[in-house]
Amino acid sequence: MSLVNLIRTLHREVPLLSETPSVWNSVAAGVMRRLNLRALIAGEDGVAVFIEHWDSDVDQRIYRLEYRSSFDAQHAIAYCLFNPWSRGNGPNAGVSVHQGHVFANGLLCLSSNHTETVRRSSQDLLTTVKRARYWCTAFSVLQETGTFPGL
Repeated sequence: MSLVNLIRTLHREVPLLSETPSVWNSVAAGVMRRLNLRALIAGEDGVAVFIEHWDSDVDQRIYRLEYRSSFDAQHAIAYCLFNPWSRGNGPNAGVSVHQGHVFANGLLCLSSNHTETVRRSSQDLLTTVKRARYWCTAFSVLQETGTFPGL
C-alpha cells in the first residue's frame, strides 16, 4: 500500500477532532453556559458534567451541585455535593430521602421517576438545573421549619 493510500484509509477511519463528540461544543454545555458562566464543565464516561455553587437568594446558604447530562441536553440528573446543613452527615444531612428528596450519595430526587442513569432520565438539563436550584431553597426551608415545601 502506498503512503497516499494509507493516509486516505486512516483519514476515513479516524474521525477528525472537530467531528468527535466533545462536551465543549455540546448542546448541554451551551445550555449550562447560559445558566451559569462560572460552572465547571467536564466530560466523563460519555456524559457532560457540570458543577456549580448555588446560593439561595432567600438565606444565602451555598450548595455545591453537580449535573450530569447527555451531550444533547435531553437527559440529566443532579447531585448535591455539598450541603451547608450537613455538618459531617453527607449531602443529605442525615435526613431520609422521603423527607428531604436527596439520597445519602447526594442524588436529588427531582421527579417521581428518578434514576441514577443519565440516559434513563426523563428530564432535560434545563429542567434539572431549575429543579435542583429550587431543591436548595426547599431543603433550607425543611431544616428551618421541619416541612419540605411543595410547589
